[in-house]
Amino acid sequence: METLKVEAGGRERLALVARTSGGRRPAVVMLHGAGGTAGIAVNQTGWDRKAAEHSFIAVFPEGTARDPAQPPEFRRNPQTWNDGSGRGHVARAAVDDIAFIAALIGTLTSRYGADPAAILLTGFSNGASLAFRAAAELRDHVAAVAPVAGHCWHVPEPGRLPPLLYLMGDADPLNPIEGGAVQTPWGGEETHPPARQSFERWSLAAGCHSGPAMRQEGPIEWAEAADCTTPIRMGIIAGHGHIWPGGPRLLPQRIVGRGVSGCDATAMIWKFFEGMIGGGSSTSA
Repeated sequence: METLKVEAGGRERLALVARTSGGRRPAVVMLHGAGGTAGIAVNQTGWDRKAAEHSFIAVFPEGTARDPAQPPEFRRNPQTWNDGSGRGHVARAAVDDIAFIAALIGTLTSRYGADPAAILLTGFSNGASLAFRAAAELRDHVAAVAPVAGHCWHVPEPGRLPPLLYLMGDADPLNPIEGGAVQTPWGGEETHPPARQSFERWSLAAGCHSGPAMRQEGPIEWAEAADCTTPIRMGIIAGHGHIWPGGPRLLPQRIVGRGVSGCDATAMIWKFFEGMIGGGSSTSA
């Protein structure tokens, strides 16, 4: 694992990179949640191990801390992303995270051997929300996107959008599937729209014309938007809270709910990504 430094938006930005050997390779960019770090995202998701297994580049960018002069810390100096919601210190400071992701993609393709046709975005919570926004605004540079437990605050411009796999739990207290008041881990209260709205927003912007087809596989209810030119899928995990599926619970259960065993978001997302960059369209996530 090595540290990559990128100049973007008048700031020096950082990312951890797990590179693999070989020619042109896919790159998966994993965006941590609010209060998290690149290192936490590595341990939470295992994308570095998946990269070693399948010969792609795994990238873990760092958000911006409330006080950039001090080390990030979950409660006192949290790192977050400017996801288009207008929330927090990153919005007040107008941090240009889209410029950061664009510069990061450029560096990955020019210096790290990333295939420009196989740049893949994923993220958790606030990082998932930025993944939505970045995939919409940088759509010509993103092959597919897979947000987990975040909301699409940004309204995408109509047109071709990258393929989407959206994962969430139906018992997520911080990204409620039906929306409503949310008590943040920092003691504040926010009002969140229904999580389903993100799927509908992406489908509408992509030009889908009919409702989703539904199917059940174990604890996951899958929805796929119909009449689309690109795959747009949503998986709702019964009983699952605000936790990366298959990863550790990082906060108390009273804040994030409980995890459901038998669901591995990293494996599901990589299967989806492989289908998109391999020229295929796998029938299941």
